Amino acid sequence: MELQAFICPQCGAQLEVDSVTTNLTVCPKCGSSIHITYKSGENDKGLKDFVTPDGLKVGSARVADKYVLNASVNDRWQSELVPFTARASANCEDEIIMISDSKELFHDVKSLMIKGIIGLVPNHTSNGYVSFFEPEDYLRDYAEKISSAKLTPVAKAQLPSYFGKNPEVAKTQLKNDIAAFDAFMEIPSSPINTLCESVLYKYEGKTASGVDCVVYAGMDYEGEELIYGGGLFKGLDTKGIKDNLTKVMENSKNLSELGSTVSDVLKGKDKLTFSDMMSGGLIGKAMRKSKEKEDKKPEEKPVEEPLQEPKKEAPAVFGHSVRRVDQITFGAYRKYICVALKEREAEAERDFLDFVMTFEPSQALGQRQKEMIDQKMFQIRQAVAQNQAIVMQKQQQLHAMQMQTSQMISQNARQTSAGIMDSWNKKMASDSRISQARSEANLGVNTYQNSYGQNVQVSVAADHVYQNQYGDVYGVSGNAPDQSVLNDLNWTELKKK
Repeated sequence: MELQAFICPQCGAQLEVDSVTTNLTVCPKCGSSIHITYKSGENDKGLKDFVTPDGLKVGSARVADKYVLNASVNDRWQSELVPFTARASANCEDEIIMISDSKELFHDVKSLMIKGIIGLVPNHTSNGYVSFFEPEDYLRDYAEKISSAKLTPVAKAQLPSYFGKNPEVAKTQLKNDIAAFDAFMEIPSSPINTLCESVLYKYEGKTASGVDCVVYAGMDYEGEELIYGGGLFKGLDTKGIKDNLTKVMENSKNLSELGSTVSDVLKGKDKLTFSDMMSGGLIGKAMRKSKEKEDKKPEEKPVEEPLQEPKKEAPAVFGHSVRRVDQITFGAYRKYICVALKEREAEAERDFLDFVMTFEPSQALGQRQKEMIDQKMFQIRQAVAQNQAIVMQKQQQLHAMQMQTSQMISQNARQTSAGIMDSWNKKMASDSRISQARSEANLGVNTYQNSYGQNVQVSVAADHVYQNQYGDVYGVSGNAPDQSVLNDLNWTELKKK
């Protein structure tokens, strides 16, 4: 098999490949995925394609003619980075079965705050959110499900896969995948522990029918322990968040910064991004602003201290880090398994190792996976943008309602004030009338208003009061004079107030 491409087209780094390298490799320097092509030759004999019933190629590998090949694709999303799983299998008279399964990725979210925020992401896929379990248990569980047997491990070796020969490339690929997802979600993460390991176990057991069997199960395992945010609440549990909040409230400068930040967000001068939410929300944003201002101040000359020996930390056991982590991401880039009758152990081992070393995933299927992931991310972006637009619309509606309420309160205040003044005026008029009546009773007079609008007082003994043409007022006791007399005298009767 002659190698045609051996230099990375992106950065020019030399690629470490050999005759069993798959068509898809990863540059150890820049992390680019590269397709390697070969010229056909005698060594290519035996490579066969695994194709689904509807014609979709899953991969190819070197297998003997005695095997019947099958392939299938499960289109169920497991996570944003795993839109489907694919399986290639080879069966030899039901006495030897070989299988290769594509990528799995599981998430164990430890932080309740992170879990709550992730749950708010629209179109989010949570099928792969499970509690972490040991890599050995993960592989053994897979082997027992496929073989339908209770298995006992009897040997362990390195899986002769591509990742098994290039563990650093595997780590680079894993970090690039997670970094790309972090960049999209605006959630910066810091890995504190990374594990990429290619392992092969040999098991023995009995099938459901009681027949002795041997099982070879291997995987390119990958996992990272992550701390999100890198900000105020980095790696903290509920108690840690509470302690930090107390510190913020005790610091008047930070409290002032918090008030300013909240005001800017509510007024639309600033916005709270998803990254801010993952890094402590408004409080974390305020703390970072305060720190940025502090960083701009002239640096003080550090006090020189004597050099000390660095402390040596014991390597962390994956999944059991002594440090607090927000999430454990784990799974297999690819899994392989062979189930055979005990009597065919040697034959099965030879065929299985050849199958593993030559298996090449379909490039077209890999491209389909990338397109589906990109489409998924685009849908999430659209949904987030729509939600942000709805939030902005709700904020505008709330602002309008607040303005309307303020206007109603002002109007009600004015109406209340006018009512109070009217009641006061009426009370004063009533009090005036009462005072006048009391005064008239004390003086023995009644008050009348003449044609000039003036008040005149006449003895209470007068039954009728008249005004002549000259403005003189007269009181008359007894019956009123005839109207003809009043007309001749030009008198007008006045009404009592």
